[in-house]
Amino acid sequence: MDVLHATEVSFRLGPGTADDARAIASKLGAEARGCREDMLFVDEQAGVYGYLALWAERTEAEAFEALPGVQAQVEQLAQRIGKPPTVRHYTVEKPGASA
Repeated sequence: MDVLHATEVSFRLGPGTADDARAIASKLGAEARGCREDMLFVDEQAGVYGYLALWAERTEAEAFEALPGVQAQVEQLAQRIGKPPTVRHYTVEKPGASA
């Protein structure tokens, strides 16, 4: 089974802040060199966002979170929203894929 590993940074900025979220995602993406793919999930009405980077190896996904530039973005988000954004690691599998 082809498996990828993901790092997600999710945060709530409030309604009408999609451009701010895009700027944050762009900065995170600049740190995600070597990832397979990255994307931003947008719920503009609720102001809820999630940046997701997909990696070939779990160690890459975990190391991304520790990069100084990523830590700086996480800290800036924490200051802005009053709490740290949620950072999670996932194993990503394609539905219906067999082992």
